[in-house]
Amino acid sequence: MNKWGIRKLMIFIILSATVAIAYQLPYLRYTFYDQMMSALNLNDVQMGVLASAVSIASTISYPIGGFLANRFSMRSLINLTLAAFVVLTVAFAFTTNYILLIGIHVLYGFFGIATLWSAYLVGIRNLGDESVQSKLFGFSEATRGILQTLLGFAFLGIMGAATSTVFGFKAMLIVGAVITGIFLILGFIFLPKNDDKEAGAAEAADGKKYTMVDVIKNPGVWIIIVVLCCAYACWSFGNGYLTTYTVRVAGLSETTASMLGMIRSYVIVFLAGFLGGWILDKFTIKGKAFIIMLALSAGCFFAVMFSSKALAICVFLTLFVAFIANIMKSTYWSLMGQAGIPTGMTALATGFISFIIFLPDAILPTFIGTWLNNAEAAGNVAAGFDKIFIMLIIFAVIGILGSIALTMRTKKIMATEKEEA
Repeated sequence: MNKWGIRKLMIFIILSATVAIAYQLPYLRYTFYDQMMSALNLNDVQMGVLASAVSIASTISYPIGGFLANRFSMRSLINLTLAAFVVLTVAFAFTTNYILLIGIHVLYGFFGIATLWSAYLVGIRNLGDESVQSKLFGFSEATRGILQTLLGFAFLGIMGAATSTVFGFKAMLIVGAVITGIFLILGFIFLPKNDDKEAGAAEAADGKKYTMVDVIKNPGVWIIIVVLCCAYACWSFGNGYLTTYTVRVAGLSETTASMLGMIRSYVIVFLAGFLGGWILDKFTIKGKAFIIMLALSAGCFFAVMFSSKALAICVFLTLFVAFIANIMKSTYWSLMGQAGIPTGMTALATGFISFIIFLPDAILPTFIGTWLNNAEAAGNVAAGFDKIFIMLIIFAVIGILGSIALTMRTKKIMATEKEEA
């Protein structure tokens, strides 16, 4: 990936680790729901409020993150994020006050996005030129998966060895804070102080500064929004409901389904990040790769609807579409250059793009839940899942159209650059 030394490698690891930590500590309920509820003496409604606190704060913070990454260095924002997570996690470990817990989760959402997300994307994008962007983002996603897996098993060991749930949960958070503190120290040592390019200054090579008006007027931004929104929907809603589909419709046992869910969450993420990044950089025009992947996703979702009677085929299809979706998710930020989004516009553009593409994640689950509840009440839960798969097919088709537009724009940009050369 261009020329890499120890400093550049450490920047890559610190950036990937910061996002891994920020997307794990506030979401421990996914793995330790019952233990967390018991240790903090909460009920299901209160646990839901904490989840909503993180989600709402995160969604609001995406455009704020673009603004901050446009004004401050990547070093400052990443170190601030790590410092905030150390303080918040220590506070989390030593309180059961519900109001304080809500405040901690709101701040988790804010610092996990506003001071991190756009700064992370700027930092990763600036580690290499256009020829290695997919490898950079894919390998970063895979690295995040590895770190979260290791941290997850460490937490599992702590909970298993603890004499009580309260002590185990507290010890788990303290260990998380210590590990975060280690990366904070590494951040102060290795993250660049004065390198404007690596720090994410919002300037192009010619010194031009970009504004939000420039972002909104850039056609490539809107093309990226369409492609990324559709690819993310295929990943989020596909992964989110495939496991329960195999149980409730295909008849797979819950234990086996959970094991397959672990494979999707860890093994496939790792493989998709490394292999996907390498494969996608083989495409001169990456929009073509996304046309293929979105078409495969649509085909798989269609086939899954008719595969419930053939369990082995159904399981294979769910794993295959998860692999394709994870390749798209791990590499789709590498499309920005081919869409004509300048490097200096990355901070503002990613904040704006992220705010829009993640909105369906906040809106659609309510509708999906209603589809499944109504279908189950009618005695045919498969009909509810069919609606989900039809929705995903529609997302994939729209994504294909967006990818065609991206391909056309990339060819136009390449032709212009060739004429100017």
